Amino acid sequence: MGIGEIAAFCAAAVWAFSTLLYKRFSHHLNPLELNVAKGVIAAALMAAVLLFTWDTQLPSSYTSWGWLIASGIVGIAIGDSAYFAALRNIGPARTLVIESLAPAIAGLLNIVLLGVYLSATAWFGIIITTIGVIIAVKPSQKLPKLDKDIYRTGVLFALAAATCQAAGMVLSKGALNDNSISSLWAAMIRLASGTLVVAMIIAILKQSSLTRSITLKGIDGKAWLFAAVFFGTFIGLWLQLISVNNTDPAIAQTIFSAAPLMVMTMSLIRREHVTRGMIFGGVTALSGIILLLRG
Repeated sequence: MGIGEIAAFCAAAVWAFSTLLYKRFSHHLNPLELNVAKGVIAAALMAAVLLFTWDTQLPSSYTSWGWLIASGIVGIAIGDSAYFAALRNIGPARTLVIESLAPAIAGLLNIVLLGVYLSATAWFGIIITTIGVIIAVKPSQKLPKLDKDIYRTGVLFALAAATCQAAGMVLSKGALNDNSISSLWAAMIRLASGTLVVAMIIAILKQSSLTRSITLKGIDGKAWLFAAVFFGTFIGLWLQLISVNNTDPAIAQTIFSAAPLMVMTMSLIRREHVTRGMIFGGVTALSGIILLLRG
């Protein structure tokens, strides 16, 4: 297991932890507002670290800038907003099941965009991991029925989120092929691009409050939001870029998909109810990740 795989596991862990915090805060802002709020806070933290460390490893070519900006627009502006919208429409259980398609999508896009192929063993590991995650996140009781239009909209948002987040990882890999870029600068450019696009959408549509997204005026629980952004976006996004810079995007995305399993582990530690299906799915997914790493 190399640096890329270790960074991916760490990214999944901090995202799992931040998900528990976001859950306490998500009802305060709509998806677009929450996307801008987390982007502004995380970008400020990244800028402070870049200034403190005097990191000057910016992209050296317009092509790399283009890859990163496109990655931010696709993966963060569209992907994260679609993910938050899916959570609102069909809930976390259904959303996480559909999100499990992201590693396979990343593998296919890796072939199309970068011409990089995985071994048969690695693909088998991706399939096993995906099946394990689906089993683990599948609710033990029947989910409440939804209006057909709401359900279809939510599924489309979840599919868009999985596709865009996978595409964002592959596009980032295209930029990071330029070895002169630091992972933190790559994360900063990607985050700033995505956040700026979402802010422009809010300003144009005028259906959300850009001012409230930035100032968080009148919003309770700011400390929880800051903690979620610090771990999930600032640290998590940085670790994601380190991972993608050092391993294949499909492998990184598969390890990222272990985040729900880590949430389950945290639930066990907190003595919350965990089903046999969740445990069996977790073991299956872990077996798939081992196969993936060996492939």
